[in-house]
Amino acid sequence: MAGLNGLKKKVEISPEEQLAEVFISGAEKRVRALETKEKKFVRCTFSLNDEVNQLIDELVVKSQNARVSRSSIVRIALENLASKSSEEIKEIVNQQFT
Repeated sequence: MAGLNGLKKKVEISPEEQLAEVFISGAEKRVRALETKEKKFVRCTFSLNDEVNQLIDELVVKSQNARVSRSSIVRIALENLASKSSEEIKEIVNQQFT
C-alpha cells in the first residue's frame, strides 16, 4: 500500500486565488514592517520657570492633537532648534541672556 500516496486528486488554485494569497502574504509582511520598534526613552529632570511651564501647556492645547504630550512639545522645539545654523542658534541663545 506504500505506492498509493500519489493517487489523490491535486487541487488546482485559480489565478485569482493565487493573486489573493500573494496579496495577503505581502500585506502581513508590510504590517510587520510598519510596527513601531521599541523606543528607548531617557528620563531627564530639569527646572522650568512658571512662564515656560505654562507656555508648554499652551502649545499642547494649540497643537489640537490629542496625542501631543508635554514631552513631545519639548522634543519638537529641540528638533526645530537643532535644524538652525550655528549662527542662528547663537543669536537665539544670546537674545535670551541679554
